[in-house]
Amino acid sequence: SPRSSLVLPTLRLPPLPILPWLGLGPSPGDVMLLELAFSKLLAFLVFLVLACGLRLGIVVAGLSAVLLATARIEFSVTWRSAVAVGAVAVITKSAADHPFVCMAGNFFTDFLWSRLRNLAYKVLGGVVKFADEGSPLAPVPESSQKGSVRVVRTARFSGERFAALAPLLLSKGVPPSSEPHVALDPSVKFQTFLGFGGSFTESSADLLLEMSPRNQKLVLDAYFDEATGLGFKVGRLHIGSCDFSRGNWSCAEEPGDEELKSFSIERYDKSILPMIRRAQEIAGSQLLLMASPWSPPRWMKDTGEMLKGGKLLPQYRKAWAKHYVKFAKAFEAAGVPLWSMTVQNEPHASTPWENCLYTHDEERDFVRDFLGPALRESGLDVKLLVWDHNRDDMFVRAKTVYSDPEAEQFVWGVAYHWYGDPRYEMWPAREGQVLYDNVRRVHELRPDKHIVMSEACQEFGPRLGDWKVGERYAEAIIRDLNNWLEAWIDWNLILDASGGPNHVNNFVSAPIIVDLARDKVLFHTNFYYMGHFSRFIKPGARRILASSNRDALEVTAFANPDGCLAAVVMNQGDFDVNFWLEVAGEVTKAEAPKHSISTLLLSASAS
Repeated sequence: SPRSSLVLPTLRLPPLPILPWLGLGPSPGDVMLLELAFSKLLAFLVFLVLACGLRLGIVVAGLSAVLLATARIEFSVTWRSAVAVGAVAVITKSAADHPFVCMAGNFFTDFLWSRLRNLAYKVLGGVVKFADEGSPLAPVPESSQKGSVRVVRTARFSGERFAALAPLLLSKGVPPSSEPHVALDPSVKFQTFLGFGGSFTESSADLLLEMSPRNQKLVLDAYFDEATGLGFKVGRLHIGSCDFSRGNWSCAEEPGDEELKSFSIERYDKSILPMIRRAQEIAGSQLLLMASPWSPPRWMKDTGEMLKGGKLLPQYRKAWAKHYVKFAKAFEAAGVPLWSMTVQNEPHASTPWENCLYTHDEERDFVRDFLGPALRESGLDVKLLVWDHNRDDMFVRAKTVYSDPEAEQFVWGVAYHWYGDPRYEMWPAREGQVLYDNVRRVHELRPDKHIVMSEACQEFGPRLGDWKVGERYAEAIIRDLNNWLEAWIDWNLILDASGGPNHVNNFVSAPIIVDLARDKVLFHTNFYYMGHFSRFIKPGARRILASSNRDALEVTAFANPDGCLAAVVMNQGDFDVNFWLEVAGEVTKAEAPKHSISTLLLSASAS
């Protein structure tokens, strides 16, 4: 094709130049004539996509370079140039493997994907369905048939959402050894479960007030109604402001007020306390409420501000410990007693929002010398948990605190967050920081102590319609429950269509997204996936032995206080799996469609 004009690509495939080297025939020259109307720059960009974007191995990247270089793209490239391009491929691949480059690439991809999805919803949300519009959930039908298994399923491709299927019948027998099966043994029991819940942030509570009365009721029922909702029994709130607050504030703003005479929880009266009270009324009981500080008041810190890191000044440790006590007493006086408190939210994070840094030793010493004694002297029945950060360092923090007898006597357990999975977040090390086994290791370190997951969300905006968010939740819940977790507390209960409000624009997702402009309440995939646990695993349930002989079938199971067994089975794969359910010498055949989650319920008589 003429070099001076653009024409449609033409393709001629004479023998490759490598063929004579293999003794397979003559070569017409150094090059394979493949004439395409592309520029040199475009050709190189195509190669970069192959080598970097697709993360090909060095061998494959080098081979791709040679094959690309042997093509004639408006010019002839000799084998010498092919070697040079191959070298560029190796160098580029090495650069792409650099942790900083990986993080930058992940950040760009994640940011672009989430923002494009959010933009698509803003433009098309009125005509295209991105997520299920909220509606009360149907109660699970009871089955009185002896030896039956009730099945409730949510699946991506069938459209099922908590769908009650026809009961399965158990019969005497054993599953064929070569076929997939899930086995339950109710005689082997583990930890007692406390419950599932979410967080009453100022952003969520203020947003609730902006909604219509009908949608307010819909949201609160969806979370806290035991019959038509998720049946949440646990909650979390922030002491002072966090990033999901309307601005930066504390409960003691007067500088140098070590006696905390200016202390007040008036800020909570507007929306947070009313939301908690309404939730408890729907739940029919007091919620187990955890309170966590993101930062001391600015005047107590060495940086003079609540944001961007900084540490608690030593001279204010006593006053800060007193602050916890006053906060707990104020909530108790408001008719909303606290169940537990954590020492510090994310003590290793220096971020644009509120935080305060503690080393392992510093948190131990603060608990031992100030916070623990202050809580004990107050007479409050409030449990204290340390760490409240990711799984990666939770074992070291627990070991540091538990190794000191004077500190550990004040500590009820360890709280942690779920973040650190490079499959879903841009910032973790490429080798991964999820470390599910650390949850088990903390239990093994001190089996008499307790473990709570205190925060989880998908970062970078709402991600409406992203099915993987729900599967990420269920995978984490199953693995953590099987590693001795005792309570799961999600992050924001509701957020707006942008993933806020957030006073530093740290937008994330929530199980329920509220579109005020369109007056819509949208149920995200993680709402349904969490519900397959929270609706059926009741507070006081004991985990039982549950196993699967296929990696594709992820399973956990509990015996509820009434004797009913609840087994949750998830299939994240791209193929259906039929499996046998085995319990107490009886079996039945069940299904796990691709990208589905099922809860199997066995009555006390059947189990």
